Amino acid sequence: MLRIAKLPNSAQHSLRNSISIKSNQVIILITNRCMNRILYYKGYTQYHNIGDQLINKSLLDHFRKHASIVVSDAKMPDFYLQNLEVTDAERVSKKGKGFHSALVADAFNACFNPQKKVYFLASPPGHQFDNSFVTGCKYVLTGLFYLLLNILGVEIIKIGFSIGPLSSMGKIGERFRAWFVRNYYVRDSISLKYAKGIGVNHAKFFPDLCWSYQPNPETRITTPDGYPSSALPKVVLSFRSAVHGESAVDAYEQSLVQILERILMTHQDQFHFEIAYQVASDKDFSKQLYETFKSRFPITLRQEQIDLQGAGYYSSADFVLTNRLHVALLAYKFACLPIILTDIQQHAKINGIFSDAGLKELLVDTQKGTPTALTNVAHVLQNKTLLLAKLQSEESAYHQLAINIMSDIFKT
Repeated sequence: MLRIAKLPNSAQHSLRNSISIKSNQVIILITNRCMNRILYYKGYTQYHNIGDQLINKSLLDHFRKHASIVVSDAKMPDFYLQNLEVTDAERVSKKGKGFHSALVADAFNACFNPQKKVYFLASPPGHQFDNSFVTGCKYVLTGLFYLLLNILGVEIIKIGFSIGPLSSMGKIGERFRAWFVRNYYVRDSISLKYAKGIGVNHAKFFPDLCWSYQPNPETRITTPDGYPSSALPKVVLSFRSAVHGESAVDAYEQSLVQILERILMTHQDQFHFEIAYQVASDKDFSKQLYETFKSRFPITLRQEQIDLQGAGYYSSADFVLTNRLHVALLAYKFACLPIILTDIQQHAKINGIFSDAGLKELLVDTQKGTPTALTNVAHVLQNKTLLLAKLQSEESAYHQLAINIMSDIFKT
C-alpha cells in the first residue's frame, strides 16, 4: 500500500490527483488497445448443443478481454445469441454488411492504419473430422481465402478444437489452409499428434474451453420441481447412442445398455438414478433407456432439456455417468463428479482431454467388458472427494494456461 499520510495536505492532494490521472490513462490505454483490435468471429455451430454453447461462450469471454468482437450472426437464433451474451454492437448484421465483406473492408482499412489490427476466428471450437473428397476440396478453397486475408495483414486464429480423422483430401486441404493460420491450437494431445502427423507442424495445445467456463452462480437444487424426492444421493445418466454423429451403432448401444443395467442392479440401494439429456438429439435415446429400465429399477426421467441457465440442476446429483464430453465438464462445474462410460479408443476427444489431465480413473471403457467396467465405476463412486480435488487442481492450471496463451496471441 502507498503511504502518503506524512506529506502536507497540498502534496497529498497533488499526489492523489497524479495517481488518479495515471490510473485513468492506463484504463484508457487498455480500452483503446482493445478498440483498435477487431476480431471477426465466425461461430456457426450446432446451436442446440449446450456443449457448443458453453465453449463458444467461454471463447468469446476470453476474446472480449483483448479485442472488439464482430459475430457472424445472420443465421444464429436469438436464444443462442442471448446465451453467448452477444450485444447489438457485436452483431455484423447491425453493420449493414455481410460478414466476409465487413471483414475484408476492415482488413483493407487496417492496411492504412498502423494502430489497427484485425483478427479472424477461422472456425468455432469443437471437433473437426471429415470423410469425403468434397469436404477436403472445400478446405482448399477456404485456404485461398485465408491467403487473401494474410496479404491484407489479418491474423487468423483456430483454437479450442480437436481434429481427426480426415479423408486423404481433407488432410491435404487442412495442411494447405493451416499455412495461413499463425495461431493453430488444438485441445488435446491426441489431436496435437494428429495435426503434426498431417503436416501442421506449428500446431500447439490449448486446453478445452470448458475448463475456462465460468457459470453464473446457482442455488443448489436438492429436488427438481415435479420429480419425486429421494433420501439417496443421485446419479444422473446422460447418453448419446453413438460415438460420432447421431446414428446409433447397434454394438455400441448394446454394450452401453448392458453395462448400465449391471450398474443399476449393483447400486440401486445406494443411489437414486435419473436419466437426463443436455443435447436435444439425445432425447429419444434417453426415453429409450427409461423404457428399458423403469419396470425393473427405481429410476426417473427428466423431461426438460438441460440448458446453460438450468445447468445448476447438476448440483442436485453426486455423479453423472455420460459419454458426452461437455456433459461431463459442465456437471463438474457444479461439484457433480463425471464418470465417462464409452468406447475409449473410438472416443478420441474424450480420451485425449481426460488423459492429458491425468484423470484416466474417470474413463470406463465399454470394450473391456462389464466386470471391469463395474470395478472402475465402483472405484470412482468411492473416491469422489479425492477425484474432485484432482479435477479442481487441473481446472485451475488449465485456466491460467488459457489466460497466458490468449495474452500471447494478442501481445502485439
